[in-house]
Amino acid sequence: SGIQDLVGEKNNDADPHKHLRGCRPHTPGYVSPYASLKPDDIPSIMGGTACINGFAGGFACKNIDLEAFIDLAAFGSPDLANDIWGWTDSQTEKEYALVGLSDGTAFVDISNPSNPVYLGKLRTHSSESTWRDIKTYADHAFIVSEADSHGMQVFDLTQLRNVNEPPQIFSETAHLDSFGNAHNIVMNEETGLAIAVGSNQCRGGLYMIDVTDPSNPTNSGCYHSDGYTHDAQCVIYHGPTETYQGREICFAANEDTITIVDVTNRESPVLLERKGYSDSEYAHQGWLTEDHTTFLANDELDKNQGNHGRTYIWDVSDLTNIALKRIHTAPTRKSIMHNEYVKGNFVYQSNYEAGLTILDVSNAANGELEDVAFFDMTSRGNGKGWDGSWSNYPYFKSGIVITTGIEQGLFILRPNLADLTSAPVAAPTTEPPVFVRIDSFDVNTRGVINLRSALQFELRSTDDVMANNAVITVAVSSSVGSKNEEIEICKTRRGKCTIRLPTYKADDPPVIVELKSIQSDLGDYNSDLNTEYQGCPVFSSTCPTVTIENVKFVY
Repeated sequence: SGIQDLVGEKNNDADPHKHLRGCRPHTPGYVSPYASLKPDDIPSIMGGTACINGFAGGFACKNIDLEAFIDLAAFGSPDLANDIWGWTDSQTEKEYALVGLSDGTAFVDISNPSNPVYLGKLRTHSSESTWRDIKTYADHAFIVSEADSHGMQVFDLTQLRNVNEPPQIFSETAHLDSFGNAHNIVMNEETGLAIAVGSNQCRGGLYMIDVTDPSNPTNSGCYHSDGYTHDAQCVIYHGPTETYQGREICFAANEDTITIVDVTNRESPVLLERKGYSDSEYAHQGWLTEDHTTFLANDELDKNQGNHGRTYIWDVSDLTNIALKRIHTAPTRKSIMHNEYVKGNFVYQSNYEAGLTILDVSNAANGELEDVAFFDMTSRGNGKGWDGSWSNYPYFKSGIVITTGIEQGLFILRPNLADLTSAPVAAPTTEPPVFVRIDSFDVNTRGVINLRSALQFELRSTDDVMANNAVITVAVSSSVGSKNEEIEICKTRRGKCTIRLPTYKADDPPVIVELKSIQSDLGDYNSDLNTEYQGCPVFSSTCPTVTIENVKFVY
């Protein structure tokens, strides 16, 4: 139904080829139209844009201002952005964004958040990958990837203090090759413990690395008794379970369980608790409240995914007997949950096409969360797709929050959260209704004497998401056999389905097809939005039926 963009109006006639969900196409050999431009010429957004009347520079928002946006193309046209983390220089207190990309890691000076400076990139150690993960310790960045033979890159971040003629291509400071691929890296900044999870070592479990000497990382232990770990948070525990206060405890999302492990003795870790939950699909990630009493978790493949996103509120006040206290369902905005981090009284959630969502967690111990702010970098907010916000970093003293848009780039945001704790939040009114339409329709007839026709449908929503598992029902009227009307049904796969009609002869009367219904969980069906067929919106109020005659043969 439309594309809102900060650069200019969308012109379909100018598209070099079909775009994916209205964004940059992921095709081999694709070159961004901005690739030949200097970084200063990239159509990024600087200068700051306040969130007024539900929008900041064309992006739907609530209580979050846009300080700046750097388009993905400015980073050398990688396929996509993924993880993000932040670094504050211990000497200068300047703030930097560390941006994960398919082809490496970009470094951006955001000390002036409305006028950021792209300093350069550290290229991937091996090959490109959709997945990259970054954490920091002692003025160094530690980077892993799902790329084969990648290992762990170490980068001395103090090199960013004086960068001449940015952007530059940087070299890694050190490298650990004791594992190849890893899905994530966990960091306990209190102890200098890095943990590669989802790697090709330690059965994908907690593969522990001592980085207290950042340039010389060494293996220090492994916990694999509960198998694959997707992500984790490791802390020096100060919660209410006295037995474990002061010990190093990891809270892990292990696909189908929340698993808690004492790793104080890294050579002999101890399982404290392993708890599954009803209807679990993929325990993905989570984060502790600052009092260590509650663990907020998400399930990336939640059976409710694409509808109103759910946060799993775990009571972890007893580390050996945790309990799922409540599931918080987003009251108004749909989402697929991804990464979330707690700072103070708020949790900052990156929820793909729902963007960055901020919730008040001050009453989380009682099972209560409250949505207070959001910023939607896709301006769709429908929660149906896997574009949008991958991750975020909310820990800068300045209050700035950085987040990646997978197909967009780097967003530098400023939440306005003063006096919002436990305050009532009005329901957003900027989300438009979503409808399903017939995006493509054709009739394919084969034969000369005995004709066999097929109706080919493609369904999409008005925000350009394919309608999978939709059910299409049509009534076919013909003089074939003894029936004057037959009901035909098909179910879409990847948005498409085909209805094959009964065989009829070339000299029979025309076949009349009437659409009875379309059922889809993406939204209501609106026939007036359908594609045209024979000069009219197919199956609309203007053209309610399709007549099939001996007009189109495929021999």
